[in-house]
Amino acid sequence: MQPITRTHLDMKFCSFLLGIILASFLLSCDRDFEAPPLTEPVYTGADANITIARLKQLYATVSNPALIDVDYTIRATVTGNDISGNIYKQLYLQDETGGINIGVDQNSIFTEYRVGQEVFVNLKGLYMISYGGQLQIGYGQTNANRIPWEVFSFYTHKNGWPKAENAQPRTITLDQVNESMVNTLIKLENVYFPDGGKLPFSESDATTNRTLKDGAGRSIIVRNSNYASFAADMLPKGGGTVIAILSKFRTDWQLYLRTVDDCQNFGQPIPEEGGEIPPNPGHTIYYSETFGTADVSARPSIADYNGWDNKSVKYSDASGSVSVRTTKTFNTPHLWFPASKDGYLTIGDINTSAGAGEKLALHYELTANLYDEGSQMNLNAMAVTVDGKEMPVPDKVVSKANNDNNKVYTITLTDIPAKEGLKVEFHAKASLNTCGLRLDNISITTASDEAIVIKPKS
Repeated sequence: MQPITRTHLDMKFCSFLLGIILASFLLSCDRDFEAPPLTEPVYTGADANITIARLKQLYATVSNPALIDVDYTIRATVTGNDISGNIYKQLYLQDETGGINIGVDQNSIFTEYRVGQEVFVNLKGLYMISYGGQLQIGYGQTNANRIPWEVFSFYTHKNGWPKAENAQPRTITLDQVNESMVNTLIKLENVYFPDGGKLPFSESDATTNRTLKDGAGRSIIVRNSNYASFAADMLPKGGGTVIAILSKFRTDWQLYLRTVDDCQNFGQPIPEEGGEIPPNPGHTIYYSETFGTADVSARPSIADYNGWDNKSVKYSDASGSVSVRTTKTFNTPHLWFPASKDGYLTIGDINTSAGAGEKLALHYELTANLYDEGSQMNLNAMAVTVDGKEMPVPDKVVSKANNDNNKVYTITLTDIPAKEGLKVEFHAKASLNTCGLRLDNISITTASDEAIVIKPKS
């Protein structure tokens, strides 16, 4: 037997110690540790004393950032955040009276402020900002007037856990869109992307506008960031439902998707296309032309354009001066009649015979390009002839001074024949069209009891 040495004892002790350590580790792995309890946020500050609608009303004339120097507090629910990257450094808030966005100089705001989170915002010390003609809450003299995160956290308080059911969209149709809905969450059913399955949500190098349409030919911009998580995804095919934040930039109505899941139930049949809804919904549509959604970046003439909604009728322009265009303000194709030139749109072989025995009306949208100060003109510069009969287009003087630049007017003319081979001609007269005219959304429908009318498009 070998003698026991100090070295042997040291080795045994180390083995014993190691065993204790391993046993402790294994026991610790089996032990259940409870996570520290989370405390539900509870707001204990001043009660809400102003609604979003009233706030926007009080600051309606703001042009430069305006300091809010009254102890106002709003109570609202988060309806949109930056979870997908399509909304950038903003939160959308909504109460029972309306919606507003709040600019915050912070990324990944969604980790703190989820959709359905109720918040109280103490407004005194913040600013009302006007951007693109719409009001938002921000901060003066900062980058893009966004509120620094520390300041935002001081003024904004969560109340309770976020509940997605608190952020329910309002179901509407495109003809119901109005100013009271700006920055609110809406749902549009039975709509489709004309470029579904053909184009991605966004081009890779820039924020991109895509068109969403309904079966009546009405359309709206869907604005997609190239940084959105779904930017490279293809637009869905077929008909479906879109939930989105309704926004407006100057005169353009726009939708912001919060995530790609806001496009729901696509793949259904595309809604039956019938052109622009007439001024009185429910009336039968016998002809309509919205000028389609084809690429018009080259500004084709009427003779060169092939994107018409109707392939069975004939379109021509004896002058050769009229072109099909889009602009930043009018993002879908329309006809441009240049100033001080004769311009024509002649439409032949329209079939309205199915309306025999009915009173029919012709509707069209007309917009004057009143860019220069002091400019004005009469919209009856666009003459209309139906089957050789010149129609009595009403007088309507529009002017830059009256804020009519790019304002869309719907004109309705009655006593339209029900027949095969109907011919309609629009003629912008060089001597009267001093500013330039845009023509869009032509339809022939059953008539209402109204006489000849001209009114701003709602």
